[in-house]
Amino acid sequence: MEFANGNIAILEVARAYATDKIQPRTSLKIIKQETGATAFMFSTSEPANVYYTLDGSRPTYSSPKVALAGMREGVQSITVYSDPTVIWFSIDIAGNMESNYKPDGQGSNYNKQRVDVQ
Repeated sequence: MEFANGNIAILEVARAYATDKIQPRTSLKIIKQETGATAFMFSTSEPANVYYTLDGSRPTYSSPKVALAGMREGVQSITVYSDPTVIWFSIDIAGNMESNYKPDGQGSNYNKQRVDVQ
């Protein structure tokens, strides 16, 4: 009986993973602007991997992926020194793809935002 609650909690987590059909949602947030540089980060509705490009190309699984800034820290920020168009998509651990984007397809249902540098 001592471990029953822990075992039940493990089963609840496994069931939530197995029945997860909710796509993640992301947004780009500017966090710091200085002369000649702008830093931004991605905000996600749930834990998800975010793949992005800065050169205007379609993002794929080979594109850079947002990483953790460090142990027990949030995600890294990205600093740019020109005015790129950031294109990205996200996928959660259950395989739910934001906007049903197909990284290996031809669609354009990815996220896109221009980042201006002052």
